[in-house]
Amino acid sequence: MKRCVAFLAILLPVLACGKKGDPEPPLPRGPNAVSNLTVDQEGDDAVLTFAFPDRLMNGAPLTDLSSIEVYRIVNPPPGLTTPRPAGPASSASSGQSSTTVTNLPGAAERRVATNVRVAEEAFYASARKVATLSLSAIAESTRGASVVYRDPLSPLLAKEGKPAPLAYAVISVRGGGERSPLSNIVGLTPDIAPEAPTLLPALPEEGRVCLEWLAPETDVLGRPVEIDGYEVYRRILPEDEYASPLNPKPVKGTSYVDFSAPYGAPLVYTVRAILAKNPKVEGLPAEELAFSFRDIYPPPPPSRMDALSEAARVRLVWTPVDAGDLAGYLVFRAEGDGASVRLTKEPVTDPFFTDEAAAQGKRYRYTVRAVDRAGNASAPSPEAVAEPF
Repeated sequence: MKRCVAFLAILLPVLACGKKGDPEPPLPRGPNAVSNLTVDQEGDDAVLTFAFPDRLMNGAPLTDLSSIEVYRIVNPPPGLTTPRPAGPASSASSGQSSTTVTNLPGAAERRVATNVRVAEEAFYASARKVATLSLSAIAESTRGASVVYRDPLSPLLAKEGKPAPLAYAVISVRGGGERSPLSNIVGLTPDIAPEAPTLLPALPEEGRVCLEWLAPETDVLGRPVEIDGYEVYRRILPEDEYASPLNPKPVKGTSYVDFSAPYGAPLVYTVRAILAKNPKVEGLPAEELAFSFRDIYPPPPPSRMDALSEAARVRLVWTPVDAGDLAGYLVFRAEGDGASVRLTKEPVTDPFFTDEAAAQGKRYRYTVRAVDRAGNASAPSPEAVAEPF
């Protein structure tokens, strides 16, 4: 009897080890799905913006991001971009994702996961991959904590002949090939951008550049277009790209005065029209206007000059000149009826000067000229006469 009890004591644990429970699902290895994708039109580009992918689906940091794929659908089916309610299976997505929901039986987690798979399959069936952003391309497209990708619409609009609705989504890919779920799907109906204005020759003046242009009459498809204003851009060679527009608000007319144009550098200008019904849509850029803006404009002369005679010198005082690029003043002296001779080798910055080389008993005529940093000298000031005693 004791032998049977001992045998059962050994046998029961062995039998217990052979019992298997329900299978556990594999841990997710893919990147977290992008959930905050947005799209807007700027000019003839669709601009996609989303947070930089930095997490895996299990919440761990994403340290081996390999690429980001961008997908686009032309004429997406209705309801494709309808937001779906967040469920347990999508909680790792940090928010909502946008797909069509199909109610299926079963546990809530399995139902949501199935809905996601069905929606993704429907999307991929109609979508076209328009870009694969490598790590270097992602770095160039990153602005702060967001990735900004621009999808050119011009070829698409020319092919379609009309602004067809679009839908976009993105996925992230790890170095080992694991892919994230599809991001939220966002829609855009593009507008047709205006044609380019025609820039007329620039009129450079002292301290400013005056620009004028002819308004476009049609959009890029040749249809009449309504313009709401214009954006003026300037770059300085050798810069390759334009920064923000010079004008803080759209220019309503067809002229603009650039008061901030720097002297001495080759300047390049262009102008783009803004669509009236969609101010974010800028038209094609005008053919660039390039020229060298040189400072050939002298400052004004001092309006008054006084000479105070002493025993063997003459003190000179004049009214200061108000000029933003003033370098200083040049002092000239003429003896009797002779020609003027420059006394100062370099411009003096103060509005006064003492002539220590004046001789007693001689009559001198003094003038002063203002000079700017480009070397342009003003006309002479009124003469001041002195005779040291």
